Amino acid sequence: MQDLEYIDDYFKGALPAEETGRFEQRVLTDAPFADTVAFYCASVRAAREQLLPEKKQRFGELYQKYNEEHIHKSPSLVRRLMPYAAAAAILAALIIGWIIGLKPVAPQQLAAAYEQDRFKTLSVKMDTRPDSLQTGLRLYNEGKPEQALRQFESMIAKNDSDIKAKEFAGIVSLELKEYDQALAYFRQLEQYPGLYSNPGKFYYALTLMKRSMPGDQQKAKELLQQVVQEDLDQSDVAKKWLSKW
Repeated sequence: MQDLEYIDDYFKGALPAEETGRFEQRVLTDAPFADTVAFYCASVRAAREQLLPEKKQRFGELYQKYNEEHIHKSPSLVRRLMPYAAAAAILAALIIGWIIGLKPVAPQQLAAAYEQDRFKTLSVKMDTRPDSLQTGLRLYNEGKPEQALRQFESMIAKNDSDIKAKEFAGIVSLELKEYDQALAYFRQLEQYPGLYSNPGKFYYALTLMKRSMPGDQQKAKELLQQVVQEDLDQSDVAKKWLSKW
């Protein structure tokens, strides 16, 4: 029962990004768990009448073969399992494919994974800005986001056109879950004219995805579509997300 609740949380997008990774790794390494996931997928699909008869039959055949070769045979000798290693890997990949196709990835999950990958540490590229900006980045990277935000806000107060400071202030606000504040900074960034590489619209969508209040996800999707259509900064990521939505 506990496994079933855990699996259900995965498909609802309720697991944290790190736990999602552990879930998918477990599918590849834990055969009994993979079986449970496989039957969960098959049951949900059957209930929703989304599987063609031949696909259901094919899955049943694959599972029966896997069950006969891996579950009911004694695992006492490793070399007895060697001939089945390739088949197990293929089945695990098949299950992962069914998982991916079962339900779109939750926007919050996509946003959380992006944050973990891109905002764990911050750096300035091709920038010769004064030490005040570097001070804010250092504070953030040292695990002091509140102090970093105050540093960026101080810079903005002195120079309201400091777009780089506004970008980082928005990112730090997002990490602090100050979503309204982050949206305000990203809106200003988005509307700044003549900026060669402007992630403002993408970051605005990202923040809506993370906040997930009523209407946020639909608005975020529309913004991501604009990012792709206008070939804006992060359009490759936006396109990938839209394909999973």
